Amino acid sequence: MRQGTRTFTPIEEYAIVGNLRSAALVSRAGSIDWAPAPFIHSPSVFAAILDPQRGGYWSIAPDRPSRSSQRYLPETNVLCTTFENEAFACEVIDFMPIDASKVPPAVQGQDTGMRIKRKVVCLRGTCTMRTVFAPRFNFARSATTLSLVPGGVAASGSEGERAFLVSPFPLAVSADQQSATGTFSLAAGERCFFVFRYNVDSYHSSSEAPGHHEEDFDRTETFWRAWTRDCEAGVCRFPHLWREEVLRSLLTLKILFFEPTGTVAAAATTSLPEWIGGARNWDYRYVWLRDAAFTFQALFRAGHATEAQKFLQFLVSKASVLEQGGDLAIMYALDGGEVPPEETLEHLEGYEGSKPVRIGNAARDQHQWDIYGSVLEALWRYYRLTGRTAISPERWHLVALLAQRALAVWREPDEGIWEIRDTPRHFTYSKVMCWVALDRALRIARACGVLNAPIAQWKEARDEIRQAILAYGYDSRRQAFVQAFDFPVADASLLLLPSLGFIDGKDPRMRSTIRFIEQELLAPGSSALLYRYQAPDGLGGREGVFLLASFWLADAHYHAGDYDRAHEVMEEVLRHANHVGLFSEELDPATGRFLGNFPQAYTHIGLINSAFLLSNGE
Repeated sequence: MRQGTRTFTPIEEYAIVGNLRSAALVSRAGSIDWAPAPFIHSPSVFAAILDPQRGGYWSIAPDRPSRSSQRYLPETNVLCTTFENEAFACEVIDFMPIDASKVPPAVQGQDTGMRIKRKVVCLRGTCTMRTVFAPRFNFARSATTLSLVPGGVAASGSEGERAFLVSPFPLAVSADQQSATGTFSLAAGERCFFVFRYNVDSYHSSSEAPGHHEEDFDRTETFWRAWTRDCEAGVCRFPHLWREEVLRSLLTLKILFFEPTGTVAAAATTSLPEWIGGARNWDYRYVWLRDAAFTFQALFRAGHATEAQKFLQFLVSKASVLEQGGDLAIMYALDGGEVPPEETLEHLEGYEGSKPVRIGNAARDQHQWDIYGSVLEALWRYYRLTGRTAISPERWHLVALLAQRALAVWREPDEGIWEIRDTPRHFTYSKVMCWVALDRALRIARACGVLNAPIAQWKEARDEIRQAILAYGYDSRRQAFVQAFDFPVADASLLLLPSLGFIDGKDPRMRSTIRFIEQELLAPGSSALLYRYQAPDGLGGREGVFLLASFWLADAHYHAGDYDRAHEVMEEVLRHANHVGLFSEELDPATGRFLGNFPQAYTHIGLINSAFLLSNGE
């Protein structure tokens, strides 16, 4: 779809850089088309991915036709975009500086700035490059004006936003003060830096000398490589198959972390559609307790446990609502606050015309009972990984509160893992996760020697939940576990039952469930790509195949003993990664185009878990 002189870039053409507080998407054409500032859940300053004309962008690319490619520097989230033709070759290296010696400040602190650095290197010939700088503050809702200042361009917004583009070459501001452009040339071996600085009162050129930029580059590269090699045991663990895919997935998950609080975003973007032209466009830039728990489980498989410490403290800080008989929210803002109410941005066209563009998320008010089992499963895996035989009173209090809440609500309907906006149901997966909550609380109590746990009560409730699931969540006519009690619809989440320990993967009931799900949910012409479910959900419109479900399918076949089929599924899904190994939430099965928010933590979590299971049997 063409919009004036700029077109929508396919989602799969992007890569991501980040600094553990925010992130930016960089296209293979050298354009930054998405960047919230200063945090992932903040308003955008570049949003051309949602509207090429109004959203704002910052591009650096040759002024002549050339071929482009992208790669990450090994074991890092430093991105290199290469442009070349017969006459020249150059690189644009994008990164957001991280200094491992300085822990990112608390959200309440004074540092709410954000930097993006772009290093341009001429490799061969003479490279003539063009940059266009067109920020648009607050999702393009603030009137943004640019002006020349010594050393670059200042940007100011009508709501007090401010930023600078530090440029080593002269730029020209357009007559309407909406963009700044410049053309510059580099000979072979020459390099320069451009820097975007958000939320600064003034620009001091002394702090932007080339040597300072190179130090930032070295520190950032060192940080990512050190994290890749670091884990609780001192040596990172990787599966013997698909090592590079797992490494890229781990690095992608780390970008989505919000270091000040230890939370993790479900994705870096908002409103990338689950179907082109459709209305299933959601804001995923928050922490879902379920998604965060899944993220930590994936990290634990690779030996990373330190990331869990802050998240545990985050959970403890939310325990007071449980003490008062209330429920945890299913999601929080990354800084621990409430997710803002859902609203639509009518002035933005939406990705390829997919409206509405949403910020905030109305699912924040839903009940999803599976969160208690998700969190307790992650806690159980944490204690297994660290080998701890004791639990602090504070953390045991959290475990007990989570278990008691699962016991209190499991008989109630909810909106489930898929966040339906329809009448609540007795979702089978939610009931299973309430069973998991009590089962893992019992395991933690036993492993950590807790003597004051209501063991008998939890065991009785756990057994009662299991019997209810077997009686009402399994449909004897279809020979399958079904989406909800007495609601005989296939649901991909039920592929997780063996992984959760609820049923043996070789049990005839589970084998027939796998067959039922494949029969009902596999996309035509595919042996691996699954829809989540096909049932009324109050949302309307279509969606693509859900990539995480394919990894669940591989796991289910593995647990069933169908190892060749598990590997077949895994290999088919991996072929859908983009050029730098990233995945979105969904795909159009007919074209392979990415759909949904990007990059999606869920998908990369599934990849990691399946790779370890299929490679190492764990």
